[in-house]
Amino acid sequence: MNEQERRLLREVTEQLGRAARGDFTLSSLSEPAGAEIESLTAAVAKLVGELEDAQYFIAALSLGRLDVDPPPRNHLIASFKQLHSSLRHLTWQTQQIAAGDLNQRVDFLGEFSVAFNSLIDSLREKRLAEDRLRYVSNHDPLTDLYNRGYFSEELERVEKGRRFPVSIMVADLDGLKRVNDTLGHAIGDRLIQGAAQVIRSAVRGDDLVARIGGDEFAIILPETDAATAREVLDRIRGSEELFNQENSTSPVAISIGIATAEQGDSLAEVLRFADQRMYENKFMRKQTGGSGRQEDE
Repeated sequence: MNEQERRLLREVTEQLGRAARGDFTLSSLSEPAGAEIESLTAAVAKLVGELEDAQYFIAALSLGRLDVDPPPRNHLIASFKQLHSSLRHLTWQTQQIAAGDLNQRVDFLGEFSVAFNSLIDSLREKRLAEDRLRYVSNHDPLTDLYNRGYFSEELERVEKGRRFPVSIMVADLDGLKRVNDTLGHAIGDRLIQGAAQVIRSAVRGDDLVARIGGDEFAIILPETDAATAREVLDRIRGSEELFNQENSTSPVAISIGIATAEQGDSLAEVLRFADQRMYENKFMRKQTGGSGRQEDE
């Protein structure tokens, strides 16, 4: 190697040193070089360019800028490209979790995966507890129907909606007081559950059935005119008859009143009308012996 080649080699070495310190400026050799030095210079220039691209990408990655794509065909950042891909997928999973999907699992980030999955498990348990609390707060524990509080809230929501006409039924289990007094509350509870089963089996999926008192039930029938409400009543009577055939020792007798609201009507007032008609039905059934429970006043 002659003196000229040594000088040029030192210049190439200095360029590598500057690149190692973060200065990726390339400068031409001070004088013409032979084929071997030119080849080395080209290789160093390519390496410096890849180092510059790698530094920019890694710096962006360290700042969480996942929108910066890794430079192509750069073998210096292979492990960082994998990390970038993992973080992008993790970001997507986090977005899914924020949208309510708690079925996400991570298995590609070592100890972080364990912590992340533990967090998801905790969130899932919290959601289950909240769902259970919400269910309990909205449902009657004896019949599993909605309770009075939820019924009142739903009545307000329906009144503000557009699913008119809306029919409301009020149903009362005849003779419960006599059963409780003579046979005990356990038998009375079974009658309440039987009445709930009769009503629930006869209504549609969109209808809301609630137990709003000890022996009283209410049903909201959206998009239901008076004629259709009568059809629902007929189904309840059919369900009541079938239940009593299968439970002849503990038959249920249910008095029912119906009222229908048009857009703009007060559903609270319609509920009052339905309740009044239920008592009229109860009185009529007592007069004709239809309920079989004359003692319940």
